[in-house]
Amino acid sequence: MSTYDPQREQAAYDELDELTTDFRAAEEAFEVARTRLQEGIVKHLRARNAPPGKLADHTPYDRNHVGRIARAAGVPSLRESKK
Repeated sequence: MSTYDPQREQAAYDELDELTTDFRAAEEAFEVARTRLQEGIVKHLRARNAPPGKLADHTPYDRNHVGRIARAAGVPSLRESKK
């Protein structure tokens, strides 16, 4: 005896479509928030408001990642190169 029920199958697809839509919206919101956070980090590094380590204390990133964000944005280092 088959347990196939086309209505239950369609209900499953409908639920998954709705959950996927919610997931995609959350991904988009995350990308927007991450971009804004990284722009804020760059803004404060350029203005020399605080060093990367202190800024990292107020973000979900560690000091090294804040440094990578700064380098990618072309923010000059606070320290002189020892070359």
